[in-house]
Amino acid sequence: MMARVPSSRNGTHGQNAMTLFCLALAAAQFVRWTTTFAVAPSSELGAAAASPRRGALMATLSTTLWPVLGCAPALAAEAAPSILFLSGLPEVHANANGVWRVAGGKINERAAYTNQDKYLVVNDCGKLQINDRNINSGCDAGFARQLEKGKWVVDGQELDGQIKVKPAKVFGGSGKGTAVVVQSEFVSDDDLTLKLVRGQMGTIQGIDEDGDASVIFEGTGGALNFVVKENFGNLLQL
Repeated sequence: MMARVPSSRNGTHGQNAMTLFCLALAAAQFVRWTTTFAVAPSSELGAAAASPRRGALMATLSTTLWPVLGCAPALAAEAAPSILFLSGLPEVHANANGVWRVAGGKINERAAYTNQDKYLVVNDCGKLQINDRNINSGCDAGFARQLEKGKWVVDGQELDGQIKVKPAKVFGGSGKGTAVVVQSEFVSDDDLTLKLVRGQMGTIQGIDEDGDASVIFEGTGGALNFVVKENFGNLLQL
């Protein structure tokens, strides 16, 4: 008679429970970031600072429970967006509009971002702030800083609802209605050969059978342009 193999059901259930718990911790950290980096078109990074108490709790979970429970290291990392897109700064600071990338390191437990010689950080008061040429987290440093959700002060002037900061990622072929922005200059892949410049916004109209995208870009009078999938890397999805 063939010997019966002991059931691994209990072990499997235990592993599943552990995995779910690890995912719950990861989700909590992701929510912490999405509180700061809101995706809704009318929102921006500034709802930013989660309460110190919650931040301390998450830090404790990250540094103590992850190792003890053996959760995967990849799950322990905060889901900070690697790319941001900023718009709405006035003309004098127009070169700060556009793509921002993680600079490396953290300020106040949040990622710092850079665009040329400028830095975007969460300051000591838990608000977004833009500095020229250096990272300064003081509450009144920088030429632009957030006052509250949707409201910024730039060079001493309050701007309400004008400045927006959104997480972005390289366009991967999402369908109709997806908002995109040009991150690298290139020419559209059609008879119009439209020169597309950095910061130019567009809306995806569809993806054809070859995987190429039809797009209407701002400033083109509603003309339909095409971008082959090999050029998707020149677009960011917002």
